[in-house]
Amino acid sequence: MGPTSLIAPSTSAVTASTWLEHTGVPIGTTGNRHSRFTARPRGTVIAWCLHLDEVLNIERTRDVDAIVLVRAFEQHAPWITAHEAEHLGGEFVPTVPEASPAIKAMVKGISLLPIVNQGLADSRERSMAVQALTYFHDHGHQLNPAQLVTEAIRNEWPRESPLELADLARQINAGKRLRFKRRLVPEVLTEWSNAASRPPQ
Repeated sequence: MGPTSLIAPSTSAVTASTWLEHTGVPIGTTGNRHSRFTARPRGTVIAWCLHLDEVLNIERTRDVDAIVLVRAFEQHAPWITAHEAEHLGGEFVPTVPEASPAIKAMVKGISLLPIVNQGLADSRERSMAVQALTYFHDHGHQLNPAQLVTEAIRNEWPRESPLELADLARQINAGKRLRFKRRLVPEVLTEWSNAASRPPQ
């Protein structure tokens, strides 16, 4: 059996459950570099009371083999859904309803190597995402942030980039016209949009 580590959001999150220090498991935190708990995520990581962004950041850390999410809630549903995570106990978190074939095709289509490597950090990749989301919104597709996060995780978007995609969708849903440079040809957008109408192969 490989190594195990426990990562909490803060020192106080650990000391609030004093028994954690007596488990013998190396403990670290995400939010305080000066914490006395200094373990790095390694092997099987017990994600203790972490928010989704913290889980996503840990997930792509080298030497992490698996994550056990403790005290999950609705915010974690996309991660649970994308990984088909097994429910081991505690409060059950319902999975996110499956996105339409068109939404799946769109997220998969923009999941090119630059995005898989660095997310939406580059303005070119951000423009591509905004263009695709805007096209889909304008053509009557529902932009469900939780579904977009789920599909981005499935397509191995790094760290917090799935949440960035969802935030762009929320802005577009709210009526904001986000600026973008055209990175995608209309034929590709149409193909993704019509994914549901294509006969199965």
